[in-house]
Amino acid sequence: MCRYTNSSCLSPTVGAVPELFSSALQFFAAAQCLLTEDWPPDAIVSDKSRFDFIIVGAGTCGSIVANRLSEIKNWNILLLEAGGLPPVESNIIALDQQLIGSKYDWNYITENDRRSSQGFVNGTVIWPRGKMLGGSGGINGMIYFKGHDFDFQRWYDAGNKEWHPKIVRYFYKKLESLQDASQLRNPFIRRNYGLNGNLIINSLNSTNEHLIESVINSFDEISFRRNCDISALNAFGSGKFKINGSNGRRVSTAKAYLNTIQKRKNLKIITNAFVTKILIDSVTKTVEGVEVEVQGQKKTFYANLEVILSAGTINTPQILMISGIGPEDQLSSKGISCKVDSPMVGKNLQDHAIVPVTVYGDKPKKKKSEAERNFDIIRYLYNRSGPLAYISSPGIAALYTDDPNLPYPKFQSFLILYEKNTSSVREAFEKRGYKQSVVNSISKLNTNHALYHFAITLLHPHSKGYIRLRSNNPKDPPLIYTNYFSDPRDLRSCVRGVKMLTKITRTTYFKSINGFLGRINLEPCNGYELDSAEYWKCICLNLVTTVYHPVGTCKMGVEPKTSVVSSRLKVFGVAKLRIIDASVMPNEISGNTNAACAMIGERGAAIVKEDYSKEKQYSI
Repeated sequence: MCRYTNSSCLSPTVGAVPELFSSALQFFAAAQCLLTEDWPPDAIVSDKSRFDFIIVGAGTCGSIVANRLSEIKNWNILLLEAGGLPPVESNIIALDQQLIGSKYDWNYITENDRRSSQGFVNGTVIWPRGKMLGGSGGINGMIYFKGHDFDFQRWYDAGNKEWHPKIVRYFYKKLESLQDASQLRNPFIRRNYGLNGNLIINSLNSTNEHLIESVINSFDEISFRRNCDISALNAFGSGKFKINGSNGRRVSTAKAYLNTIQKRKNLKIITNAFVTKILIDSVTKTVEGVEVEVQGQKKTFYANLEVILSAGTINTPQILMISGIGPEDQLSSKGISCKVDSPMVGKNLQDHAIVPVTVYGDKPKKKKSEAERNFDIIRYLYNRSGPLAYISSPGIAALYTDDPNLPYPKFQSFLILYEKNTSSVREAFEKRGYKQSVVNSISKLNTNHALYHFAITLLHPHSKGYIRLRSNNPKDPPLIYTNYFSDPRDLRSCVRGVKMLTKITRTTYFKSINGFLGRINLEPCNGYELDSAEYWKCICLNLVTTVYHPVGTCKMGVEPKTSVVSSRLKVFGVAKLRIIDASVMPNEISGNTNAACAMIGERGAAIVKEDYSKEKQYSI
């Protein structure tokens, strides 16, 4: 029977029509093969092989470092990645959340501190981290924010002289290739981006521009002023953000920096290569190489010049501690011989924590039919257009502060939109790990109303967590203590930021759709008046979670008692070891961290080149 007409599909034919449609179906079935990428093949490397540089981790930073160091033809580079090649879902922009919880995710879970995040199952928070070429840049939302000069001035003022805001600007421009034609016509925007870098930066048109403009107007009404470029350095206000994507596909640094250099004979890449230990001479405190498991086989590789850790904020300190670099008391408690007593390894953990604000309204009501959804898939296969070519959120955000004297934003808010009566609401909040009472209350109101989920982020937390070893087994996930809102200043600030945002229900657009603030059912908070400071204090503390921006566990600084690496990213107390990833950030930045990680990759690689060539790698 014909699915959509309830009548027989059998009709007289001379064969032309069945052949025509069969050919079209075969074309679209084959078109999915065009969604794959030309990823670099695994190199065959013998045990005990030597390289000038060994890079651990092919994520956002490691991919860039491998590209830049292999530009020096007489340097031999080995890049090791614990995960495999990215799946096809990683390439499709709209599927930006689909890999969380899969084998391409390290699937970390935080420890229950009995105080924060108690609205989650077991009081723990899911912390996704990418495990593939491209790392977390292969599973994230591709959102591109550059932060604020203030962020990098803080780094510089703390003694990190290689990270002046002017230097940071140079390396942002070096990595960028802004390709939005309309924005390139704006001389201000054009001047503030690179045009010839590896990483493609774009703005994407939504499938619902009218609604997006209505929400931006609402932001503007509550004094989050419209900004034509919310992704730029020093941005304030509200507007559409940019992403690292092109032609309906993700552009991770692995794609931008590794796929393009496969002919370089001095770069070897091995995936599914799990580093178990850094080899350190106990007498000279010099790094000699790494021990690795490759497809179940144990191998040792040696570094003539350096080992560079780019394994990320969680894995990098874990590898250091497993190898004997870290707080002596912690290492000895796990039976690990301490080779370098480095008390700050794993400490200074900071994250952009978020809390949910749920607003409901009468629009949008329309739900697509099955035929329309299937046609959207065909559109994407045909020319990379339609909803699959756009990220899973409306692509707008606000950066704002509660202190008019501050030159930088304290809060960031993203909008995630759900149509009326969609199963996606329950799926999304359950995937996050919220308790059923929370999920049920949010989903119930969605039955008859569209959900505008505003996620509020505290950009500059005072609270700091830490990472410790679970055991001396490198395959055991580390213990992650977030310490969200452990500093009372953060909770007070977050409540003020939320209260500023909830005024949006009184704006013109939200009045027109009968917008209202939804109560979230959580037993400790149910006795408080909706939208009161007490209510939000309870909600913030109990429903705080991650927006996937952990940094700082191997912070850079001027001396080993308060930091792990120098301003030139060399690990204190040991020779021939450097760290180039988000763990070196002393503080969080004013926005999403992936762009800053890419900048750190570019700047870090340049520092390595400077140390061996004695030539400055930038001009400002």
